[in-house]
Amino acid sequence: MDKRLLNVSVLGLGFMFVFTSFQTVSNVEKTVLKGIEKENPSFTGDGYTSLCIIYGVFAVFNWLAPAIINVIGSRKSIYLGSICYVAFLTPFIWPSTILLYTMSAVIGFGTSIIWTGQGTYLTLNSDPSTISRNSGIFWAMSNISICVGNMFMILVLRDKSDLDETVRRLVFTVLAVVCAFGTLILIVLRPSLDAEGRENEVKKGVMAVNPKQELKASMRLLLTTDMSLLSIIFFFTGLHVSLCSGVYTSCIAFTTTMGTNSKQLLGYTGIVIGVGEVLGGLLCSVLGRKSASSSANFNGLSRSVVIITSFFVNVVAYGLIFVNLPNDSPFGDTHTKSFIEPRPYLAIFCGFLLGLGDSGFTTQIYNIIGVKYSDNSASATSLFMFMHAISAAISFFYSNQFGLYIQLFILATTMTVGTLSFLKVDASILV
Repeated sequence: MDKRLLNVSVLGLGFMFVFTSFQTVSNVEKTVLKGIEKENPSFTGDGYTSLCIIYGVFAVFNWLAPAIINVIGSRKSIYLGSICYVAFLTPFIWPSTILLYTMSAVIGFGTSIIWTGQGTYLTLNSDPSTISRNSGIFWAMSNISICVGNMFMILVLRDKSDLDETVRRLVFTVLAVVCAFGTLILIVLRPSLDAEGRENEVKKGVMAVNPKQELKASMRLLLTTDMSLLSIIFFFTGLHVSLCSGVYTSCIAFTTTMGTNSKQLLGYTGIVIGVGEVLGGLLCSVLGRKSASSSANFNGLSRSVVIITSFFVNVVAYGLIFVNLPNDSPFGDTHTKSFIEPRPYLAIFCGFLLGLGDSGFTTQIYNIIGVKYSDNSASATSLFMFMHAISAAISFFYSNQFGLYIQLFILATTMTVGTLSFLKVDASILV
């Protein structure tokens, strides 16, 4: 196997185990914390607030992430970030409002360096002919975690409507062990290689980077026309991921008129979101291989085709969610009906569409960053993560304020403008 492909595969495997825990927690956090509050009224931790803190801190530290990576290298940044994910599980084992929000801030910092490090490491192990393939492989492998974690939740909730204290501690202890195992895999990541197999990892002490200069460089990049246009679709992905990873599953769990145990639908919906993510990543990988063997024009066209396809997939998903789930479903248990009688199978199918659409947008963003900003991948990836994180934080903030219908309208509007902006930038690469 190509050594660079092996590096990408190990990266994806480590992320799969680390994110088995986080993806599962983000899907059930709102409902689990509601359950803890019922058991212990002194506990006031809120799932949307926790996720808002995570993505808010993530956004702030993204400005420093390129400097950190240039100093300690992408591998150490990835490993350090993964440790923060293990720490985040502690408040669910020993509930404390202060501990929950503190660990939310800790994982926010870890998220900034692990994802910027991932983008840098992936770019360093790719070239224009393999970036799409490698992005698809990584995306598919890492998102298998959504399926694995939610299968576990289905088994746990098979005969239960809620997680009591004993079961909850067992679940989150298992997730912490799985996350720690992924951290151990990431510690063995090898130095990134160029096309000739030479090490090209930036090591501590080799290149001294002034954080202020790195911040100024990122700001200059953000103010360029193409990056400003891409920032719109970056912003959209954050809104979309907040729907996929927290709000939508909570809406399903809180819709008591589903005609079945709505809490058990959490696991099934999480699995199909993961299936959509993985399938989308694999399809993008196949397109990437075809692009690499064809002309440069086809490579550019494939990005646009994937983005347009993902746009229509999301349009269908948002429309079906609009008619299937009640407007007040993000807030708590509701007996309200939507335009139709809420249907479990339709809700699960929409989860698949959300995952499929997300994978298409995200893989092509990594693709265009790898092609257009190959010489400045750390700053470009950091800007992507910043816009992604700040929009997710905003979304989780207003999820406690806005009904589902307003949230869907915001998503559809931002996606439309972002898609048009992406297509304009992609077309300019071919000129």
